[in-house]
Amino acid sequence: MKHHKFGFTLAEVLITLGIIGVVAAMTLPMLISNNNKTEVETRLQRVDSILNSVVKLAENDYGEPRYWSDADSPTVLKTYFMPYLPGSTFVNESYMGNYRVYTSDGKASLTLNGGHASGIKLKTGEIIRITNGLNQTGLLEIGVLIKQNKTGKYISGKDYFTFFMDMSKGVVDVKPWAEHWGVKSCTQNRETLLNQCKTSTGHSALCLMLIECNGWKIPKDYPVRL
Repeated sequence: MKHHKFGFTLAEVLITLGIIGVVAAMTLPMLISNNNKTEVETRLQRVDSILNSVVKLAENDYGEPRYWSDADSPTVLKTYFMPYLPGSTFVNESYMGNYRVYTSDGKASLTLNGGHASGIKLKTGEIIRITNGLNQTGLLEIGVLIKQNKTGKYISGKDYFTFFMDMSKGVVDVKPWAEHWGVKSCTQNRETLLNQCKTSTGHSALCLMLIECNGWKIPKDYPVRL
Protein backbone atom coordinates (compact mmCIF):
# COMPACT_ATOMS: atom_id res chain seq x y z
CA MET A 1 0.00 0.00 0.00
CA LYS A 2 1.36 3.37 -1.00
CA HIS A 3 1.26 6.24 1.49
CA HIS A 4 0.81 9.67 -0.03
CA LYS A 5 2.45 12.67 1.66
CA PHE A 6 0.47 15.85 1.38
CA GLY A 7 1.99 19.30 1.87
CA PHE A 8 1.90 22.88 0.69
CA THR A 9 3.59 23.95 -2.49
CA LEU A 10 5.97 26.90 -2.46
CA ALA A 11 3.43 29.00 -4.32
CA GLU A 12 0.76 28.29 -1.71
CA VAL A 13 3.12 29.21 1.12
CA LEU A 14 4.07 32.47 -0.58
CA ILE A 15 0.42 33.36 -1.19
CA THR A 16 -0.45 32.65 2.43
CA LEU A 17 2.44 34.76 3.68
CA GLY A 18 1.38 37.54 1.34
CA ILE A 19 -2.17 37.50 2.69
CA ILE A 20 -0.88 37.57 6.27
CA GLY A 21 1.35 40.51 5.38
CA VAL A 22 -1.52 42.47 3.85
CA VAL A 23 -3.78 41.83 6.84
CA ALA A 24 -1.00 42.86 9.24
CA ALA A 25 -0.32 46.04 7.26
CA MET A 26 -4.02 46.92 7.45
CA THR A 27 -4.56 46.17 11.14
CA LEU A 28 -1.24 47.15 12.73
CA PRO A 29 -1.74 50.95 12.43
CA MET A 30 -5.17 50.62 14.02
CA LEU A 31 -3.78 48.52 16.87
CA ILE A 32 -1.01 51.07 17.48
CA SER A 33 -3.50 53.95 17.39
CA ASN A 34 -5.85 52.20 19.83
CA ASN A 35 -2.95 51.49 22.17
CA ASN A 36 -1.84 55.14 22.03
CA LYS A 37 -5.38 56.31 22.78
CA THR A 38 -5.68 54.00 25.77
CA GLU A 39 -2.34 55.19 27.14
CA VAL A 40 -3.30 58.87 26.80
CA GLU A 41 -6.67 58.28 28.46
CA THR A 42 -5.14 56.34 31.35
CA ARG A 43 -2.34 58.82 32.00
CA LEU A 44 -4.57 61.91 31.86
CA GLN A 45 -7.16 60.47 34.21
CA ARG A 46 -4.42 59.38 36.60
CA VAL A 47 -2.75 62.80 36.59
CA ASP A 48 -6.10 64.52 37.18
CA SER A 49 -6.74 62.29 40.19
CA ILE A 50 -3.21 62.79 41.53
CA LEU A 51 -3.30 66.58 41.20
CA ASN A 52 -6.64 66.93 42.94
CA SER A 53 -5.48 64.63 45.75
CA VAL A 54 -2.28 66.63 46.17
CA VAL A 55 -4.20 69.90 46.39
CA LYS A 56 -6.43 68.50 49.13
CA LEU A 57 -3.42 67.24 51.11
CA ALA A 58 -1.62 70.58 50.77
CA GLU A 59 -4.81 72.37 51.77
CA ASN A 60 -4.82 70.45 55.05
CA ASP A 61 -1.34 71.78 55.83
CA TYR A 62 -1.47 75.29 54.35
CA GLY A 63 -5.14 76.23 54.31
CA GLU A 64 -7.25 77.11 51.28
CA PRO A 65 -5.20 77.58 48.07
CA ARG A 66 -6.38 81.16 47.65
CA TYR A 67 -4.43 81.98 50.81
CA TRP A 68 -1.23 80.20 49.79
CA SER A 69 1.81 82.46 49.65
CA ASP A 70 2.74 83.78 46.24
CA ALA A 71 6.08 82.38 45.09
CA ASP A 72 8.10 81.38 42.04
CA SER A 73 7.62 78.10 40.19
CA PRO A 74 10.33 76.03 41.99
CA THR A 75 9.05 77.09 45.42
CA VAL A 76 5.45 76.32 44.50
CA LEU A 77 6.38 72.86 43.30
CA LYS A 78 8.66 72.03 46.21
CA THR A 79 6.26 73.39 48.84
CA TYR A 80 2.77 72.44 47.69
CA PHE A 81 3.34 69.46 45.38
CA MET A 82 6.51 67.39 45.90
CA PRO A 83 5.94 66.53 49.60
CA TYR A 84 2.74 64.77 48.59
CA LEU A 85 4.19 62.95 45.56
CA PRO A 86 6.44 60.11 46.82
CA GLY A 87 9.04 59.05 44.27
CA SER A 88 8.82 62.27 42.28
CA THR A 89 11.90 64.25 41.20
CA PHE A 90 12.39 67.96 40.59
CA VAL A 91 13.05 69.14 37.01
CA ASN A 92 14.73 72.55 36.85
CA GLU A 93 14.03 75.30 34.37
CA SER A 94 17.11 74.73 32.20
CA TYR A 95 16.28 71.05 31.73
CA MET A 96 12.68 71.88 30.85
CA GLY A 97 14.11 73.84 27.93
CA ASN A 98 15.06 70.53 26.28
CA TYR A 99 11.40 69.92 25.51
CA ARG A 100 9.54 71.62 22.68
CA VAL A 101 5.81 71.31 22.04
CA TYR A 102 4.27 71.84 18.60
CA THR A 103 0.67 72.43 17.61
CA SER A 104 -0.73 69.54 15.61
CA ASP A 105 -0.55 71.62 12.42
CA GLY A 106 3.15 72.29 13.08
CA LYS A 107 2.75 76.07 12.84
CA ALA A 108 3.70 76.99 16.39
CA SER A 109 5.98 75.70 19.09
CA LEU A 110 6.60 76.29 22.77
CA THR A 111 9.71 75.60 24.82
CA LEU A 112 8.65 74.25 28.18
CA ASN A 113 10.97 76.50 30.18
CA GLY A 114 9.05 79.58 29.03
CA GLY A 115 7.74 81.72 31.88
CA HIS A 116 10.50 80.46 34.17
CA ALA A 117 8.78 77.08 34.34
CA SER A 118 10.07 74.22 36.45
CA GLY A 119 8.60 70.75 36.73
CA ILE A 120 8.18 67.54 38.67
CA LYS A 121 8.62 64.13 37.13
CA LEU A 122 6.19 61.66 38.69
CA LYS A 123 7.30 58.11 39.45
CA THR A 124 4.92 56.98 36.70
CA GLY A 125 6.83 59.10 34.13
CA GLU A 126 4.61 62.11 33.54
CA ILE A 127 6.11 65.60 33.97
CA ILE A 128 4.06 68.33 35.63
CA ARG A 129 5.04 71.86 34.58
CA ILE A 130 4.14 75.11 36.33
CA THR A 131 4.94 78.55 34.94
CA ASN A 132 5.89 81.45 37.19
CA GLY A 133 4.20 81.39 40.59
CA LEU A 134 0.75 81.37 42.10
CA ASN A 135 -1.89 83.71 40.82
CA GLN A 136 -4.21 84.17 43.77
CA THR A 137 -6.80 86.04 41.74
CA GLY A 138 -7.14 83.54 38.95
CA LEU A 139 -5.96 80.15 37.76
CA LEU A 140 -2.73 78.23 38.14
CA GLU A 141 -1.61 76.76 34.81
CA ILE A 142 -0.37 73.17 35.08
CA GLY A 143 1.06 71.65 31.93
CA VAL A 144 1.48 67.89 31.70
CA LEU A 145 3.92 66.08 29.43
CA ILE A 146 2.44 62.61 29.58
CA LYS A 147 5.31 60.64 28.07
CA GLN A 148 8.89 61.39 27.05
CA ASN A 149 10.50 60.37 23.76
CA LYS A 150 14.04 60.44 22.37
CA THR A 151 13.53 63.44 20.07
CA GLY A 152 12.37 65.98 22.67
CA LYS A 153 9.66 67.08 20.23
CA TYR A 154 6.04 66.74 21.29
CA ILE A 155 2.58 67.40 19.87
CA SER A 156 -0.01 69.35 21.81
CA GLY A 157 -3.16 67.31 22.30
CA LYS A 158 -1.16 64.12 21.86
CA ASP A 159 1.84 64.33 24.20
CA TYR A 160 1.17 67.57 26.09
CA PHE A 161 -1.99 68.85 27.79
CA THR A 162 -2.87 71.75 30.09
CA PHE A 163 -4.83 71.59 33.32
CA PHE A 164 -5.81 74.64 35.38
CA MET A 165 -6.24 74.96 39.11
CA ASP A 166 -8.96 77.31 40.31
CA MET A 167 -7.23 78.99 43.26
CA SER A 168 -10.54 80.11 44.78
CA LYS A 169 -11.98 76.58 44.85
CA GLY A 170 -8.88 74.40 45.11
CA VAL A 171 -9.95 72.22 42.18
CA VAL A 172 -7.78 71.16 39.23
CA ASP A 173 -9.85 71.25 36.06
CA VAL A 174 -9.88 72.92 32.66
CA LYS A 175 -13.47 74.11 32.25
CA PRO A 176 -13.13 77.50 34.03
CA TRP A 177 -10.32 78.51 31.68
CA ALA A 178 -12.29 77.33 28.64
CA GLU A 179 -14.75 80.14 29.32
CA HIS A 180 -12.08 82.38 27.81
CA TRP A 181 -13.00 80.78 24.48
CA GLY A 182 -16.72 81.09 25.09
CA VAL A 183 -17.06 77.47 26.12
CA LYS A 184 -18.81 77.14 29.47
CA SER A 185 -19.86 73.49 29.36
CA CYS A 186 -19.13 70.19 27.64
CA THR A 187 -22.11 70.60 25.34
CA GLN A 188 -21.65 74.25 24.39
CA ASN A 189 -19.72 75.37 21.29
CA ARG A 190 -18.29 71.94 20.54
CA GLU A 191 -17.11 73.12 17.14
CA THR A 192 -15.01 75.76 18.89
CA LEU A 193 -13.40 73.07 21.01
CA LEU A 194 -12.61 70.92 17.97
CA ASN A 195 -11.19 73.80 15.94
CA GLN A 196 -9.16 75.35 18.74
CA CYS A 197 -7.83 71.96 19.85
CA LYS A 198 -6.17 71.55 16.48
CA THR A 199 -4.82 75.00 15.66
CA SER A 200 -4.94 77.53 18.49
CA THR A 201 -2.51 78.53 21.20
CA GLY A 202 -5.23 77.29 23.54
CA HIS A 203 -5.23 73.85 22.01
CA SER A 204 -3.61 71.83 24.80
CA ALA A 205 -6.31 72.82 27.29
CA LEU A 206 -9.23 72.53 24.90
CA CYS A 207 -8.02 69.13 23.66
CA LEU A 208 -8.01 68.03 27.28
CA MET A 209 -11.55 69.34 27.72
CA LEU A 210 -12.75 67.23 24.79
CA ILE A 211 -11.36 64.12 26.48
CA GLU A 212 -12.49 65.03 29.98
CA CYS A 213 -16.00 65.81 28.79
CA ASN A 214 -16.13 62.40 27.13
CA GLY A 215 -15.53 60.54 30.40
CA TRP A 216 -11.73 60.50 29.91
CA LYS A 217 -12.11 58.72 26.57
CA ILE A 218 -10.79 60.01 23.23
CA PRO A 219 -13.91 61.05 21.25
CA LYS A 220 -14.39 59.66 17.76
CA ASP A 221 -14.12 63.13 16.20
CA TYR A 222 -10.93 64.03 18.12
CA PRO A 223 -8.98 66.27 15.73
CA VAL A 224 -5.41 65.27 16.68
CA ARG A 225 -4.03 62.04 15.28
CA LEU A 226 -2.84 59.63 17.96
